[in-house]
Order: sequence, then C-alpha cells, then structure tokens
Amino acid sequence: MSVTLQDFTITYGDLTAVDSFSTTFPAGSTGLLGPNGAGKSSLIKGLLGLVPLASGSATVLGKDVRTEQKAVLQSIGYMPEDDCLIPGLTGVGMVQYAGELSGMNRVDALQRAHEVLFLVGLDEARYREVETYSAGMKQRIKLAQALVHDPRLLFLDEPTSGMDPKGRQEMLDLIQNISSREVMSIVLATHIMVDVERTCDRVVIMNKGRVLKKGSMQDLRGTYSNVYTVRVKGEHERFRAALEREGCAVQSGGKYFLDVTVPEGRDTDVILEAARVSETQLRKLVTSVQTLEDVFLKLIGEDDHADL
Repeated sequence: MSVTLQDFTITYGDLTAVDSFSTTFPAGSTGLLGPNGAGKSSLIKGLLGLVPLASGSATVLGKDVRTEQKAVLQSIGYMPEDDCLIPGLTGVGMVQYAGELSGMNRVDALQRAHEVLFLVGLDEARYREVETYSAGMKQRIKLAQALVHDPRLLFLDEPTSGMDPKGRQEMLDLIQNISSREVMSIVLATHIMVDVERTCDRVVIMNKGRVLKKGSMQDLRGTYSNVYTVRVKGEHERFRAALEREGCAVQSGGKYFLDVTVPEGRDTDVILEAARVSETQLRKLVTSVQTLEDVFLKLIGEDDHADL
C-alpha cells in the first residue's frame, strides 16, 4: 500500500477537519474526492507533517509519518493547492531549488529541472521569473517541482484549479501519462468528478472529514445499480404504498418523482407491477445513478441528510 491510515484525526481548535479517517491508498492512481471543506487538503498536510495529528496513525510507503518524517518527505512529491512560488526565481531556478530541498545535489537538480520543465510544457518559459507566469503556468510549475526528484508517490491537491478548459485537459493528460508509466503512485485530491474519472483507477469519497465510500470506479457505479428514478402522472401515494409492500425503499424526489431502491435480486418488474396494482401511470423509469458524479452527489446528499 502507498498510504495506510488508521483513525487519522486532525483538529484546528474545536474544528475537526479529519475525523477518525481509516483507509488505504494502494499503488496506482487513487482519487480523493470530496466537496470543498471536506478535509482533503488537511489530510494530505497531516501525512506530510505540515499540520499535527490529534490522534491516530499513518504510514506512507511503509514509513511512519510521526517518526520517519524526513524519509517520507524524500519519497513523495507534493503539488499544493495554493501557490508556493518564490518571487524573483526563474522557473528553472524554482524547480532546481525544490530538487535541492529534496536532497539532490546542485548539478543533478539543475539538469533534472530542465527535464521536468520540458515534460510539463514550460521549457520556453523556464528563464522567466515565476511571478510573471499565468495561472495555468503556475499550476504546471507546481507539478514540475513535485516531480523533480523522481518521487515514488505523488500528492496532487486540486491540480486543475484556475486553469482554462484547454489547460485542464493538458494537465489531465500529463497526470494520466505519469500514471500510465506505473513508476510512481498518485493520490489526486479534488472536488471535480471528471478529473478523477479521467485519471484514476480507484476513488475514496469523503465528506466532513470522514470516509463515505471507496472502491474502483466500476464498483462505485454499481453501488446504486438497483436504484431507479420514476416519474408518475398525478398523485403517487398509492403507488408508493404498493412499492413499499414489495420491499422497495422509496424517497420523494419532488411532486411527481420518486427514487426507488428495489430489493436485491429484483428488477424493474417490481416497479411495473406496483404501478399496475395501484393504477398509476408511469411517465419515466430510468436508472438513478449512471456516472461517478451521480454516485458522488447521492452519497453527499445522504450524508448531509443524515446529520439533520
């Protein structure tokens, strides 16, 4: 496993940002998906030793984040969400400095800086001072400084933030290319579902500092494969009662819509039969969850509703 967390907890005063978080990030590419404020950045900062742990434990590449912090930092690359560039340094100077901080000697860091700047598409701007870079260029150089020392594990925090559509696609292509080489593992933290679908094999969905769901893309999409959205004509109380008698779980989605979870082993026939016996006219019957975004929104909605 690239990362293993057990009851991992981070607090800021009375605020619990990461709440007894227990999961693993296996080798390969994993998306850490959650809305803004879910605790994604705090989780990564805790693993890097940038914020203290309130309780719990974690290992990164087999090394304890409390007792082997230097070894952890030498083995990982970190692309933060916020800008962390040093005014006055050129692009190549910035990336070289990051390499030296990671333990490389000056000559090797300079040579490698040129290589990764070419990789991320900044070779022509490498001698410009970083404060003159556009938002998209700043994202690229943050990726370059994370890659300069050839880490075994890469943490990417909102890597497409502030980028235009073309820049986003190019950044995702870069991440996908890095992942496909299977040389380093990736943990990509974001609130953008399509970024995870495009680049990751697995996903961990979190909200309010907790794990909501984890698994492969296919498994998560299948989580709600027995949930259907139904639109009816007129009132639906008799129809709802007929569904519940058949063991279906029913939630209202508005005046004419219902979300129907059919029992395991059953299919849409149970919905059609309930419509027949209740003399209800169906206007629409579709699978409720079809994409990762559908799963994400449903999980977040259920979690928020559970706290009411």
